Amino acid sequence: MSALAIAPTFLSDFARLTPDVQLGTLDVMRAYQAGEHPDLESVAGAADPRVRVVDIAPDWSGVIVPDPRSEQEADLHEREDAEEEGPDYRLLTVRPRDEALRYARDLRPEALTNPPSAAGVGPADLAPSGPPELSGALTAPFDQWRITLHPDQHRLAEGEFKGSVQVTGGPGTGKTVLALYRAAYLAEMDAEAHPERNRESVLLTTYNRALAQTLSDRLDRLLTSPGARARVRVVTIDGLARSVVQSHSGMAPRMIDGDELAQRWRAVALADGLPFSGRFLVDEWEQVVLAKGLESPVDYIRCERSGRIQHLAPEHRREVWETIRRYVGAMRVEGLWAYPQLAAKAARLLERSGPLYRHVVVDESQDLHPAQWRMLRAAVPEGPDDLFIVGDPNQRVSDNRVSLASLGINVRGRGHRLRVGYRVTQEILDWSLPILGRRAALGMDDNADTLAGLRSSLHGPEPVVRGCDNRAEELRALGEWVEVWLAAGVLPGEIAVAGRNHWVAREVAKELEARGVPTSPLEGAGRSEAVRVGTMHRMKGQEFRCVALVGVSDHLLPPKAAIEAAEGDPVALEHVVQQERTLLFVACTRARDALYVSHVGRPSRLITGDEI
Repeated sequence: MSALAIAPTFLSDFARLTPDVQLGTLDVMRAYQAGEHPDLESVAGAADPRVRVVDIAPDWSGVIVPDPRSEQEADLHEREDAEEEGPDYRLLTVRPRDEALRYARDLRPEALTNPPSAAGVGPADLAPSGPPELSGALTAPFDQWRITLHPDQHRLAEGEFKGSVQVTGGPGTGKTVLALYRAAYLAEMDAEAHPERNRESVLLTTYNRALAQTLSDRLDRLLTSPGARARVRVVTIDGLARSVVQSHSGMAPRMIDGDELAQRWRAVALADGLPFSGRFLVDEWEQVVLAKGLESPVDYIRCERSGRIQHLAPEHRREVWETIRRYVGAMRVEGLWAYPQLAAKAARLLERSGPLYRHVVVDESQDLHPAQWRMLRAAVPEGPDDLFIVGDPNQRVSDNRVSLASLGINVRGRGHRLRVGYRVTQEILDWSLPILGRRAALGMDDNADTLAGLRSSLHGPEPVVRGCDNRAEELRALGEWVEVWLAAGVLPGEIAVAGRNHWVAREVAKELEARGVPTSPLEGAGRSEAVRVGTMHRMKGQEFRCVALVGVSDHLLPPKAAIEAAEGDPVALEHVVQQERTLLFVACTRARDALYVSHVGRPSRLITGDEI
């Protein structure tokens, strides 16, 4: 039985077809998958007699060519039933009937046996083209690719350093994989040096739970020795703070996030007749008072509020300090903790009780609060190979501003910048970079950090942007596009679909399930036979072959609620807009091979470059 796949270059062509022609193309693909083969028509006068055309829609035809790999395998194995089964085919292009026939006649035989980059009819798995040192990894199963370290980065993963190390790099440069290999190497070295001390000596920490679970699962595959794996603790930065405080107090802290806290403080500030918004007070507490570790009103009046646009005169600072002091006191009575506050408490406890680990590896370091860095500094003794820090300030989704040197973490002379990506194609990178806007990010070494000079060694199809008239059409188009990826040989678990809000993600899941495509949440490990669906926030730190982003419309991104939450505060508003830019940028660059973006009506100004 012969099979039909699609050529990688056909993905971009598919987006330009009219809906009726797209449906006709999918009908032909489904028929082949069901074992019902439409009639293939020979092309008179074709340069290659193996080329065929197939009816797609009225006056439209597809050009089909034999799969070079299936022919080579048939010759290699000398299958006696090769003629009975027939060759496997590739759908190369869909064009108006007359144009398709001309294209088919001119297609030369050698084009079907050339490398994918030259012929445009490469492997059905859509693997991008890359340098020779990655050719084997690119054709390996994607689960193996997810733990593939670039050969040039082993020197960093296995190096010996006199102190803390910071590694920065743009999306696709392999920072998370590098953090994994570094943690694995330190655990193996610790097991060899201290075989009698079988305890957790390496901390691998990151920003969110989904990524922490991913890191833990992949570390299981890297560290096959139970003795070495048992030496690594993988936990979120908030989970670490919670465990430290709970171990000392015997009680589990009750947490409250910044958004809920801003709502509470706004109501109280209005009742008190104060001229400050709840968002301003929370940000001032977290980004100035807690960030700088201020203990008295005198310290607050004297401090530099760098990065805060709203000026505060000394007399206003006294009022703000007193207001924050009263509100935090009310939280203490209720037994509530904010996450930076909990980290500050954990840091003080560790400074008194002593370090917990010999080595700490930090992933997604750009989103950590200064109080969390103080906790990490106290969790490991200063010395060789103490802290290994990886991150990208340009992917920061928080408003945290950190100077490592001011926190007792010295990386001078041990900073490394990764400028060559190998986990996202150049085409996706070029399309995504303008989303970030023109503002340079502030690095943790107090210098501006840009992505200038970043390039990728991979190449693949251009991202596809699809505009739709209504939500039903957008969901239908998404479902068709996911089917195209599946027909191209991409496994369901290698595909992710995300929206900005939960309701968008729910509608996506319903559409795919209705088409018979299983789905699974982006959180957690997921199922290999299911497409992963969730919000853009859950994309952080993950990696897929194909990514679809839905609802990238002007009325949804940035969300109206996020803009309103800024309460007119220019600092908060600037932060909200940049946070949305970074969120979308991060989601786009989670795709290795292909990116699809759709919107209803006017596209988001985050992708058009218009002012917000």
